[in-house]
Amino acid sequence: MYDKVKMWVMGYGQDIGAYLDRAREQTDLLTGEVCTFGSLDGMKISIFPGGVSIIGSLAKYFYPNNIYPLDRHTTGQALEKLSDGLHLSVKDAKVTGLEFGAQFVMTHPVQNYLSRLGDMPRLLRYHFEPGTLYYKPRGKQQQKVFCFYDKRADAAVKDMILPVGLENANLLKYEMRLNGRLSKLLGVADIRASTLTERPFYRQLIESYQGNYYSISKESKEKTIIMDEIKTVSDAYDVFVARLISQSNQTEISSFLDELKEAKVFNDRKSYTRLKKKIVEVATKTGTAVPDELLRELDNEIKNVGAYS
Repeated sequence: MYDKVKMWVMGYGQDIGAYLDRAREQTDLLTGEVCTFGSLDGMKISIFPGGVSIIGSLAKYFYPNNIYPLDRHTTGQALEKLSDGLHLSVKDAKVTGLEFGAQFVMTHPVQNYLSRLGDMPRLLRYHFEPGTLYYKPRGKQQQKVFCFYDKRADAAVKDMILPVGLENANLLKYEMRLNGRLSKLLGVADIRASTLTERPFYRQLIESYQGNYYSISKESKEKTIIMDEIKTVSDAYDVFVARLISQSNQTEISSFLDELKEAKVFNDRKSYTRLKKKIVEVATKTGTAVPDELLRELDNEIKNVGAYS
């Protein structure tokens, strides 16, 4: 489940620049300090007087690509490979950022699933294009971001060769991206590279990954109401409005609520919550909600993520 990581190794005992690809030195003319920048099989390595910065996809470093994420066992193997490559032990490296997630082979095009995902509590929903969906906090600090996107389209942009059998697959990737102050975000005293291989920590990430997905509001497919169930003008009006709502998406509804908030239409902020609840209530007037087969498929994929952890 691990992909990109950011790590910091405090101090080092030997010149590791010799083991890097295309290493280059840079001298600070004011202090005279010399820093070395390079890479190791795709991992970005920056050597400073006080330590070494390591940034990159551990999955892509360990495998030919990052289609197959690392579990805690293969993460340990990847860290060993990295230590051997740098001639530097990274097990005690401080982890300052990580991406945790997986891609799923789906029955239908990715955008069909993303269109059914609504709002996530405390985060803003950004649907820039059909194949990408982000949930991010407001402001510059992006400590916790959740992302859903079409991995096959992403691979094409990056000229990544997909494994045999997945060239035409509908690959939906769901990532949890954590950056800075991970200890505070996850309630863990200290997070080192070796921590990534520990079962309790791995389980905690899976539970957070699953829990945040299930906190997203979903748009279920609904049965069309039978005409003879409409008894009054009010019933007919509610059904008509509900159909209009069902033809909209969560982004339009959220944007309308944001417009009301910016205009400070209501004095009581609870009024916005009541309005949203009212919209949801009216939307159900088209009939009885039934489980959506696409949502059920995605729910099962997320549920099965932790089966073999």
